[in-house]
Amino acid sequence: MPVQSPAADAQRPIGTFITDHVQPAWDQLNQFSRLVRHNDTMDYGLRRHRMPVHQFPGSYAAFLYNGNIVGGRYQRMTTLVSDQAAEACASKTLTQSYAAAAGLPVAGGQPYTDADQAHQRVANSGLWVVKPDGARRARGVSLKVTGADFADAWQRAVRAKPRDARFSQDIVVEPFHDGLLVRFFVVGGTCYAAAVRVPLFVMGDGSSTVADLVRASFAHREQHALLNSTLPSVGTVLARLPEPLTSETVLDTGELRLLREDGRLTAGGLPFDVTEMVSAELRTLAEGAAQSIPGLGAVGIDLITPQLDSAAGAVVLDADPWASALVHRFPAFGRRRRVIWELTEVLSLRAQYWEKPIPPPTSPASEEAG
Repeated sequence: MPVQSPAADAQRPIGTFITDHVQPAWDQLNQFSRLVRHNDTMDYGLRRHRMPVHQFPGSYAAFLYNGNIVGGRYQRMTTLVSDQAAEACASKTLTQSYAAAAGLPVAGGQPYTDADQAHQRVANSGLWVVKPDGARRARGVSLKVTGADFADAWQRAVRAKPRDARFSQDIVVEPFHDGLLVRFFVVGGTCYAAAVRVPLFVMGDGSSTVADLVRASFAHREQHALLNSTLPSVGTVLARLPEPLTSETVLDTGELRLLREDGRLTAGGLPFDVTEMVSAELRTLAEGAAQSIPGLGAVGIDLITPQLDSAAGAVVLDADPWASALVHRFPAFGRRRRVIWELTEVLSLRAQYWEKPIPPPTSPASEEAG
């Protein structure tokens, strides 16, 4: 990981967001004493729509309406997602290909099977992302890769490739886009929530060590059920500090340092609700990404953008039909969004019209002939 100056972190888009929005709201961290899982909330919503859920052994469930099976779920992915959409979303590069075909800006990932060919692209210049094409939950992802550390990043991605042959076995090399990672929850082609994934950071006070700052940050999160249940250990964080930080480093007052690049909950990230902050253009870009894949009725769309008030420079990164609603239902900061209600509403509408025939459209000419 290349050495960064303190000013570099503060001046990056995520650093500006932390300084302007996260740090001022730190003492107003949301308090959620109880956590309700994604599928449990979905099951409750379906029952409210008179749609009982039959859970099979394992990860499969069937949705019933008037005694008939009208849909179902595998893990968190429902039958609002077509086979074609599921296949497209199983490959990050295929997802971006659909978005690019619709005229949308994409992150520019390219698949490789040969390490030497991939290294030639990375060795030119700049910072890169190396990741498995078919993996989820940031498994095997390396950010800000250079030619010098490419070999380690490649091997990490190879080790994390899905063992299931149905998933892509390629390794993706993609330009690193320095911006805000925003997750949009899109149902039926409409965006209902957006959250910035804020990576783990500390802000110096002039006397506390980095270890003290991490412990204080984690202790503050204990009042939030989702954050508390997903926190990494302090030891894990301190063992992987970016150079030149150590656990005993004392940061100046107001000095911002990012300890991680990705904003996953299990890496110490914080979901910050920005549903009312994102521009209409960004919302349209997320909806367009979902609509670019046929049959993608419910999905988490990831965009990277330099700012929230414009789509200039924003790119489509990924589409996740297995997306959890928890980051929207239990954000660290901002208003909670009940996006599962929208999901169950669409499932209910589909159930009501499950087997009803749709008459062919009647043209004006045929009406006159009749």
